[in-house]
Amino acid sequence: MAENSYRKSLRTRMRVLFSPARSALFAGALLVAVIGNILYIRDDGAPEWLGALSVSPIFAFLFWELATDVRRRRDDREREEREP
Repeated sequence: MAENSYRKSLRTRMRVLFSPARSALFAGALLVAVIGNILYIRDDGAPEWLGALSVSPIFAFLFWELATDVRRRRDDREREEREP
């Protein structure tokens, strides 16, 4: 087993999932959500689609994180199976 195995090392996992680019995108997704919700609440829920649309960047980010985690875990497991 490698010392920096993705499945076994919390430090490696956090380094991948919270890289500077991903953290910046998450901050942007939160900003879009906050602005969308402020507009939605300010207008008494007038554009009904705005409430759901404001959280879609956060959902997209979370699905991207989940897909990355699943892919890295699968790759790590396959690498460990190939090693003697």
